[in-house]
Amino acid sequence: MNSTAPRSYRRDVDGLRGLAIALVVIFHVFVGRVSSGVDVFLLVGGIFFFGPQIRNALSPTGQTLVQSVVRLLRRLYPALLTVVTVTMVAGLVVYSRPRWVQTAQDAAASLLYRQNFHLASQGQDYAAVGRDVSLYQHIWSMSAQLQIYLASLVVIVVVAWLVRRWRRDGSGVRAVSAVTVLHLLLVVATAASFVYAVYLHSVDQGWNYYSPVSRFWEIGLGGLLGIWLVNRELPAGVARFRVPAGIVGVVLIIATGLFLDGAAQFPGPLTLIPLTGATLVILAGNPVADRSDRADRSDRADRSDRSGDLVGVSAVLVTRPFQFLGRVSYSLYLWHWPLLVLATFHFSTVTGPTRTAGVQGITATLGPRRGVAVGVAVIVLSLALAWLTQRYIETPLREARKPTRSWWPASREALRSRPAVAVVGTAVVVSAAVVSTGPVMEYRENARLSAMDAEDLDPAQYPGPRAFLEDAPVPSDVPVRPDLSSEKHMLPPTQDDGCYARFSDTDIVLTHDFNDSSEPCVYGDVNSRRTIYLAGGSHSEHYLPALDVVAKSQHIRIVPILKMGCVLGMPLPRLGGDEYPECAEWDARAQQYIFDNPPTDGVFMTVTRPTTIEGDGPDQTPTEYVDMVRKLSDAGIHTWGVRDTPWNMQAPGEQGNGRLCVAEGLLGDGPGQDCGTDLNLAMAEVNPALVALDGLDVTEIDLTDSMCRDGRCPAVVGNVLVYRDGQHFTDVFSQMLGPELERQMFDPDAVAAMKSAQEKAVADNGGTSGVSGELLPKDVRRMPKPGEEGYEEGYVEGYVEGYDAGTAAEDDGTATTSATAATTSQGSPPAQQSTVDGSAR
Repeated sequence: MNSTAPRSYRRDVDGLRGLAIALVVIFHVFVGRVSSGVDVFLLVGGIFFFGPQIRNALSPTGQTLVQSVVRLLRRLYPALLTVVTVTMVAGLVVYSRPRWVQTAQDAAASLLYRQNFHLASQGQDYAAVGRDVSLYQHIWSMSAQLQIYLASLVVIVVVAWLVRRWRRDGSGVRAVSAVTVLHLLLVVATAASFVYAVYLHSVDQGWNYYSPVSRFWEIGLGGLLGIWLVNRELPAGVARFRVPAGIVGVVLIIATGLFLDGAAQFPGPLTLIPLTGATLVILAGNPVADRSDRADRSDRADRSDRSGDLVGVSAVLVTRPFQFLGRVSYSLYLWHWPLLVLATFHFSTVTGPTRTAGVQGITATLGPRRGVAVGVAVIVLSLALAWLTQRYIETPLREARKPTRSWWPASREALRSRPAVAVVGTAVVVSAAVVSTGPVMEYRENARLSAMDAEDLDPAQYPGPRAFLEDAPVPSDVPVRPDLSSEKHMLPPTQDDGCYARFSDTDIVLTHDFNDSSEPCVYGDVNSRRTIYLAGGSHSEHYLPALDVVAKSQHIRIVPILKMGCVLGMPLPRLGGDEYPECAEWDARAQQYIFDNPPTDGVFMTVTRPTTIEGDGPDQTPTEYVDMVRKLSDAGIHTWGVRDTPWNMQAPGEQGNGRLCVAEGLLGDGPGQDCGTDLNLAMAEVNPALVALDGLDVTEIDLTDSMCRDGRCPAVVGNVLVYRDGQHFTDVFSQMLGPELERQMFDPDAVAAMKSAQEKAVADNGGTSGVSGELLPKDVRRMPKPGEEGYEEGYVEGYVEGYDAGTAAEDDGTATTSATAATTSQGSPPAQQSTVDGSAR
């Protein structure tokens, strides 16, 4: 059989697509993990894409590049536009105001087929369902797929044209050479993409997951299967292996999602497991050679329906349920995720996904009974909407027949058709409306919030940290400030000024606009000769508003030496555990600068951090921090060592979000309903830096009492929002910390009291200073996940037992609202932290 000849239609492959979408939906709804369904989709997409497009490019009467693109968009875009528009409107109705701009921006990224780039730019790894994940997170795969298709179309057309042009008349290169060249090019590109995906998996898995270059090999492999193997006759001797091959293939596909973390592994080498399974399933449906009946075999190969030849898994895949799922798979994929997210948001009172014993999904968030009921309802509604979309939008708007070859995107007949013009016009208008909604909303919000930023808060109505430090009265019925709508208006001035090193930067940023301006990055008393360096990452940076107050009072100039996701003296990995070489390079340069240009009044930096890189407590002082402070002390440079903030963790490895929790009305008067976190989970009983840094030239600073009381660290203190996310101060609360920070830095009585506390801590530690005994540094780089060595089941249960109790009460009918336990603070997972304020470190 010629590899370029038209193929008989494979209904069993359609059924495989149906199996894939079933896995995607079930895993998203009830398991909360990545199945291998999307990877099977990409493989199957390649089967149906490359062979036909190569044949089309080599045909003198084939469609032009413009027509191919139009045909592709007519197949994909109408359903996408319908789903995105409907769900965006639903999101704007259901969501609170702080989520509107992000929702509209996500919708625009989906329609522009750049959702994968959009998620990657925001640092959002693929996350399980929860209140805070994007409605359009799943569109990343369609974006990457279309990017690959468009780039491949251009390459195929250009290469085919070049080969035809170089062909010599009478001898030499013939038309078949174009086929050979294109097939060889596909082999090379697929292999190169696989090698790149394996490399990037160990370097930056977050980007690897979304990258079209990394994903190409899955589609390319499907293309090679479609060209070389699909419909190739199998030798009669292997016919008996078709049934076991199909079964093994299905097992590999399903088991992948059960035993592998796809978000952490794909499209790396382990992706070969489900794709091998899909290949086995496809080969199991290939025809078997029969030498005794060549004519009948030839006729059978040309028939579009060869279901009678299928056995085992292949025969199951051509049954009605799988064929139905295959037909509606595209629309079902579009609908199920936003419906699932909206349902989770509506029925849950816990922001962010809650994991119980390694399980995520709607049952983990809503509880078993309610979760199953809502999950089933989501699936049924998704199926109904998918059928309606497929029947009344997808099918009617597809290209019914191939048009005559032309470089115009539409034929004259289409331009004269009023219904066609109306459909295109409506699509253009609706698309423009959706794409412009985000920028318009953001502009209006910025204008409103900028006016509010200029307002002075009445200290009687907004005592902030004085409510805890001085028992200042806190009036009720006062709106929380700063306004909860936008995180961007809660950032320290270094963000707007471009006075910090971004993740990709390795140089120290000392002037505005990331060193592109001549204006120096200085704060406080900018004309003073006394200088303090504010050094480290975002957890040093968010003290700048407070330090600015102190510095103006003490006549000190503040110079920021900052890099997101980095600290002095300790090269850190990225939040997801990937290597972060830019941090190590910046750290070396920052230290060199500090020692070459010592500040007059020292370095202000954090001297504790959570136990794990994700933020799980209690806090500790790593050996590298001690070594850094010792190096400063040996160089005659004083250290202002501030204890890190208590991180708002909802579950191990999953950060909360106090701002969204408060904005969505989840703030209550009951236990654990303060949108905050448990002090004992986040912080050690005694500041670990007191013992670890004893004997060094350091002033210990601990502001925990400003934000925590009675074992809780709430999201709102004195009518002022403490955190803009899960662990970074709002600029307003930070500024209000100024007087207490100045007291601990310069008041002799406060310094003496802290010194006494340090002496007591050292004595309680057996008179031993430094990091020793129970204060040995723990793993701050990565917390073991379920199934990995070092994972403690009870640790997860300790976080979620209160939540389990609350949901159990709901399921038994004894509670109507979720009384979230002290250990389940509301917030968003690390995947949802905005990169506008850097890494959560």
